[in-house]
Amino acid sequence: MRRRRSQSRALMLALLATLAGLVFVLFPLRLRGADAAHAAEGGASARPSTAAARKGDKPPKRLPPDDAGAEAGALAAEEHAPAPPDAAPPTNLTTIPIGKGLPVNVNVGVFFLEVKSFDDTKSEFECTSDVRLRWTDPRLRFPSKNLRGYKEYRGKEAEEELTKIWSPTIEVTNRLESAPYVGRRLRVFPDGQIESLTRVTARYKARVAAETFPFDRQRLTLDLIVREDTTDEVLLRFDKDDVGFSRAATDAKLEGWDIGLVDLHAEAIPGWNGDRYSQATAALIVDRIWATSLAPIFIPLLASLIIPLLSIWMNKVGDNGFEGDAIALANIGIGGLFSVIALSFAIYSSYGVIANSDNTVTRLFGVNYAMLATTLTIVVVFFRYNVIARLFGPYVQREAFFFISWALPVLSLATSIAFLLVAAA
Repeated sequence: MRRRRSQSRALMLALLATLAGLVFVLFPLRLRGADAAHAAEGGASARPSTAAARKGDKPPKRLPPDDAGAEAGALAAEEHAPAPPDAAPPTNLTTIPIGKGLPVNVNVGVFFLEVKSFDDTKSEFECTSDVRLRWTDPRLRFPSKNLRGYKEYRGKEAEEELTKIWSPTIEVTNRLESAPYVGRRLRVFPDGQIESLTRVTARYKARVAAETFPFDRQRLTLDLIVREDTTDEVLLRFDKDDVGFSRAATDAKLEGWDIGLVDLHAEAIPGWNGDRYSQATAALIVDRIWATSLAPIFIPLLASLIIPLLSIWMNKVGDNGFEGDAIALANIGIGGLFSVIALSFAIYSSYGVIANSDNTVTRLFGVNYAMLATTLTIVVVFFRYNVIARLFGPYVQREAFFFISWALPVLSLATSIAFLLVAAA
């Protein structure tokens, strides 16, 4: 019995020793695995590892409470701080500036430096002009350190700078051809305002209105339009400063014309698919010097009115009827007809602008033809066949002739003067 008990106790002790050995063997392995995991994550353990304790290494020096908290905060900030970002890519300045919203307002002004020629027959003119555009790009703001208060670029330097920033794409629609040289100037102000100035010599198409010739006023226009952007993106406009800039040079001259003011006008024109595009027009107003047309045009026209009247004034009425030869008087009217045709050919050849329009010259030619037709009718009806005398008697014919002798010239002269006054008004 005692032997069995001793065997049981020995077995229990062996089991306890085995369990104690397993505990002491496995516990250091778990600590080593935890230290390896912390090392892989980059963390620092507050306790010295069992392996370090076994090797006899000294435990890390403990800091005072305040310094320890600061170091822990720094370590936590380093652990949770994001990685430093890469260098930000440079801003693309060639895109449309939206810092102040859309549409971008582009102010337009045109200065006419020289008007070389104006051919109203071909409806063309040639001039040298400065087109100024102003807009604001907040991305180009800079601190003002320049004594002038802005950055300035000229010539090729300005052209290169314009390729680096956004600028409105504006086309002059009525330009026919331009000289190879184009001058440019670019200014950038500290607040982001940009001023672009382009000087060019070119020929342009003009819209000539000759209804009031020779007292006509013509508009030599530059039609500027934004092609690539609609009115929702770019809008052409002008203000008081642009109106003051838009004028002709004080020494500008144009032969046969008086140079006046520059008129600015802005509007939106329709495009495809319901789009609308902004357009601005700068018109130089010129007035024709009417005295230059007096001698070659109006004196011959008024003189030609006398020819048909000679057919009446060269005759007289007696007791036995008219004394003049009807055939000779008719020849005077026919000669006047050929002279008016020749005069119209000469005038229309020199002033083609008035050939196909309703104007003072064409109206005076109409008066001439009407007078020729009237006098030829009088010669045939009164002088050749005495129709009035046969129907109403010699007395009525005599009184009718006296009335026609002064009424017809007064009517033609009054009509001609009325046409001239309407054109000059």
